[in-house]
Amino acid sequence: MKLLQSFVFSIGLAALGAAFAKEAGTTRTAVDLMATPYRDAAQAGQLPSNTSVVILERRGGWLKISGKNKTGWVRLHQVRSGEGPEAKGSGEGLEMLKNVGKTGRSGSSGIVATTGIRGLSAEELKSAKPNPKAVEALAGHRANDATVRDYARQAGLKDTDVPYLNKP
Repeated sequence: MKLLQSFVFSIGLAALGAAFAKEAGTTRTAVDLMATPYRDAAQAGQLPSNTSVVILERRGGWLKISGKNKTGWVRLHQVRSGEGPEAKGSGEGLEMLKNVGKTGRSGSSGIVATTGIRGLSAEELKSAKPNPKAVEALAGHRANDATVRDYARQAGLKDTDVPYLNKP
């Protein structure tokens, strides 16, 4: 039931658009704002590291943000959602080492790809524990070689030998 409610709520958010899409965020590093959500788009400005922004829209791996009277598109990983303690600074030296211990992030920028875990709170991530039985259960869904070949044949696929590339 909760899954159905979540799905209906998500559809409602998508339908209502910008009214629900705005949320606070902070740039992780200095970012180039793009005019459209494409890597080769025209540049629309820049924002420095740790700039408070408003997330206006999400499109795939891109966010449309606004901050310091500038608006543009940036990659999802360049903005930290919310205004949590991690938004206060990336740190250097001992502060960076402390940050690695607290968050698992390395490097001076503190960037970590979190696309797959968005929606989990910091406490849920900290208290996460491995579940070997769940991993074993997944292994039961693995297809064997014969099943895969039969499936491919039914789909009209054919075996093709592809030569290895020479090492440079």
